[in-house]
Amino acid sequence: MAKKTNRGEQLARPCFRLHPVAHFFSHLLNPALLALLIFGVQAHVLGDWLAGSVAIGIFSLVPGLLLWHFVRSGYLDKAYTDDRNKRATLLLLGALCYALGSAALYGIGAPPLMLVTAASCVVNTLLVWWINRFYKISIHAAGVGGATCVLLISVGSAAWPFLLSWPTVAWARLYLRAHTPMQVGAGGTLGAGSMALLYRAFIW
Repeated sequence: MAKKTNRGEQLARPCFRLHPVAHFFSHLLNPALLALLIFGVQAHVLGDWLAGSVAIGIFSLVPGLLLWHFVRSGYLDKAYTDDRNKRATLLLLGALCYALGSAALYGIGAPPLMLVTAASCVVNTLLVWWINRFYKISIHAAGVGGATCVLLISVGSAAWPFLLSWPTVAWARLYLRAHTPMQVGAGGTLGAGSMALLYRAFIW
């Protein structure tokens, strides 16, 4: 009997080994690190590292530190909470950071592409906040959808490999049972769609 139990545990163990992988991709593709990637790429393409550094500081480092503080202080039981009210608070704080970041970028004369990206982050976050009141849409998927759209517009075909981030983040959030397929699909569609519309209105 003991042998059967041990064998069953051994069979189950590989599944649990995927949890750290799913958590890793959830952290790697969270909105703060996506902002770091986006504005780092735009700063390189546009040759404006002053604006890029300001954007990275306000859109990436500040939200990341706030999230770390909330987890450390006990306000959040985990980094990506399931509590819809706490998600709403985080989203509103994120939108406030992005609005301040957009104003700062405008004040230093950042390139139009970077300004539209910043403003799009504000709009996208507020849309997710509003939907979150009724439906637990995936913030990770919305971030990846928006980031993919921005990178394709910023660097063209060189960004196509980033499309792999879509199935990756979808798998991670579904594997961790953080969302349903519909919630992940809705997030990705909202992120990419809203970004594309805003760029269409102001850049293309």
